[in-house]
Order: sequence, then structure tokens, then C-alpha cells
Amino acid sequence: MTTHDIPAQTKTAKEPAPFRLTREHVHKVAELSWSKDNSQALEWYAPEYRAHLPGRPVMKGGQEFLDTLNMVRAAKPDLEVEWHDILIEGNRAVLRLTFRGHQWGPLFGIPPTGRLLKIDEIIVETYDDQGRMVEFRQEGDYAGMLMQMGIVPPPGTGPLGTLAHSIRTAVRLSWLDRKHRKAQQPR
Repeated sequence: MTTHDIPAQTKTAKEPAPFRLTREHVHKVAELSWSKDNSQALEWYAPEYRAHLPGRPVMKGGQEFLDTLNMVRAAKPDLEVEWHDILIEGNRAVLRLTFRGHQWGPLFGIPPTGRLLKIDEIIVETYDDQGRMVEFRQEGDYAGMLMQMGIVPPPGTGPLGTLAHSIRTAVRLSWLDRKHRKAQQPR
């Protein structure tokens, strides 16, 4: 057999390496998502993306989720995120984070309190084989955050103390809401 008898090998396009989830990828998607112009993050959310946040309807699509992050960032413009852990198995990441920031704007219907809010969260993110997020599940100490906002009475408050706290809170929130609305009116 001569070299002329061997069929010429055809060139094949080198296939890209399969997606492998890394800490760097998780950080990149988070940084883009929390940035002021988070429209660049949308490409990293799959069309079938779903976000599950406690006490809220399931969010469908990356844009709805990014709009919620914009609302949170507007309410807490000095928001800082402290990363504690990122655990990765396959295309799933589990994050343990702490979010800190003063509430200077409305947050999920609660008028600005000006208080420093700190919330610890566990987040589970699932990615597809192209590196796009398909699911986001969040659990956090929201009762603690409501206590920091002054909405929920501190632990150990008795029935009369709870009633007094509720009345004070309703009056305070009404006043804060009027103050915020007045500040938003054009002069």
C-alpha cells in the first residue's frame, strides 16, 4: 500500500469544549446582573429561566429577574455583597452570601426607612450546557430583614407590645410613604 492509497482526511471543525461551571463563571454572571446596565447579563439567562424568591410568584425569563435586581439596587444604592461560599457540582452552584445596604428607596412595597439592612442568603443556581442560567432558587432571613426595617416586632414581644408595635409601624410607614412620595413630586 502506498501513501496514495490512503484516503485524505477531511478537516473537521474543532468542536468547542463542553461547558463546565466554574466559580469564575458564577461571579461573572452575578457581576453583570448586579451592574448598573445589567442588559449585558441577559445573554446568560436561558429563555426558559425561572427564579424562585420566597413569598413572590415565580419569575419567568431573565428580564423580569434583572428588573427586580434593578429595583433592589435602586432601593439600596450602597448595596454590598459578601461572598462566603460557592459549592459547585455539575451545572449547579450553591452560594452563601450576605447582602448589606441602607434602604433609601421603596423595597417590595415598603417605603424607604433609611435603615441598614443585612440579610444572609443561600442561593441555588442551575445552568444549561451553554453556561446560561435556567433556574435560581433563593432562601434568606427575610423575617430578620423585616425586623431590621422595624416592620416585625423583636422576638419576645408580648401580645400588647405586638399590638403597640403594629400601630406605631403603620403610622411610621404611612409617614415614610408620604415623605417619599412628596420627594418624588416635581417642584
